[in-house]
Amino acid sequence: MYSKLWKEVEQLQHELHDTVTKKGVNSPEAIRVGHLYREKMDEYKRFKMKRTTV
Repeated sequence: MYSKLWKEVEQLQHELHDTVTKKGVNSPEAIRVGHLYREKMDEYKRFKMKRTTV
């Protein structure tokens, strides 16, 4: 689960970078992908925190 989640984070990071490069940082697409990236990072952090406290 840990590595799958991290791969999803990396994939969204690359997608965000590509979108910002092609369409601009304030484009609706970049804002949408940025939101998804932040949500996935938060999920990853929660999962990591849970793993280290158990």
